[in-house]
Amino acid sequence: MRLVHLCAGTAVLAVVVSAGASAQVIGYTPPRLLRADIPPEPPPTVIGGGEVLIEFIVDVRGVVTRPIIVRSTPPYTQMVLEAIARWQFEPARAADERGIQREVQAPITVSAVFRPPTLYNGPTLGESPTQVARPSGDVAYPLEIVPPAFPPNAVFGSVLLYEVGLNDSGQLVEARGLAPSSGFDSAARDSLAKMRFQGATYRARPVPSVTYVLFGFRHPTAFASPVPTPKPR
Repeated sequence: MRLVHLCAGTAVLAVVVSAGASAQVIGYTPPRLLRADIPPEPPPTVIGGGEVLIEFIVDVRGVVTRPIIVRSTPPYTQMVLEAIARWQFEPARAADERGIQREVQAPITVSAVFRPPTLYNGPTLGESPTQVARPSGDVAYPLEIVPPAFPPNAVFGSVLLYEVGLNDSGQLVEARGLAPSSGFDSAARDSLAKMRFQGATYRARPVPSVTYVLFGFRHPTAFASPVPTPKPR
């Protein structure tokens, strides 16, 4: 796994500026990722792709607690769980009844979409994603995950991580590459631009938020060709 250390100073600046009015009303700032382990690429024996969605709580120490699997595809789910268990955040902050800012726990989601080792999108061998649960009502998450295209000139695979800043309406206002890869960044950002997101709430009020998206690109292999579509008779 790759270990990524991040600077907290400008992580979600665009989110706070874009949704400043709501942030000032209730004095809420979402958690911000400081350190992340990046899941590795799966072994060559895994011939399919997969989607994973996990919700967890960032406690007042900035530690990941109480992960809940929302969408699962083996073996990717376990890979993502093992990685986020070591993530470290700057905790969320909110104003108390006296207007004093304090650390508070907050829900966060991480979504992962791993492409199968094929050049084109389409049906492939391997297990399909399973919906295990529903996200909680307070957390921001993707309503639709759009698989990225594989860059035709890429000669290797990569796993990328993005911090997605949302305003209080759930609209994307910033996508910051925390573990980018120059050969795959454009494809990943094209995918993010097509996604729709559910925004977060705090104390039953909409707030600016962040969610995290992993993209796994696997180099195409001959044995993982798309499943042929039956021809009509």
